[in-house]
Amino acid sequence: MEAKKIQLKMFIDDRGLLWQLFDTKEEKITFDGKKYEDYPLIKRIYKVENFSKNTIRGMHFHKKEWKFFIVLKGSAKFVISPTEKISKKTKVFVLSDRKPEVLIVPPNNYNGWKALEEGTILLGMSNFSLEESLKDDFRIPPDNFLDLFRVKNR
Repeated sequence: MEAKKIQLKMFIDDRGLLWQLFDTKEEKITFDGKKYEDYPLIKRIYKVENFSKNTIRGMHFHKKEWKFFIVLKGSAKFVISPTEKISKKTKVFVLSDRKPEVLIVPPNNYNGWKALEEGTILLGMSNFSLEESLKDDFRIPPDNFLDLFRVKNR
């Protein structure tokens, strides 16, 4: 299964805004009321924030763990790859709080991210507890994907 993004609904009125991040119904995960049968339930939710926008987090791989990412503040660039080096199957995603989306990373994909703005805050979710995740964690140097993490002038 490949990584993908799902658009989240944002509700805005004169009080402010609200995103419905996720819900669980009938033992399945749902995003914006749509049930996703292929995705496991979330056990752990965590916040990640870098001290610098030049820091790359990852690249790590899980044989069984699923990851779900949402940018709460700022923007981030993600690199997802089933291989240890850049290949045709490697994908790049940009997430921003200006367009709420959830990035779903299935098992057997190296994944890492870099903040594109100072103060970027990421919400991570997993179907594994921290103890389970640490037992299913395999890492490679992010240098294998440095070119994809660069911001290119267009």
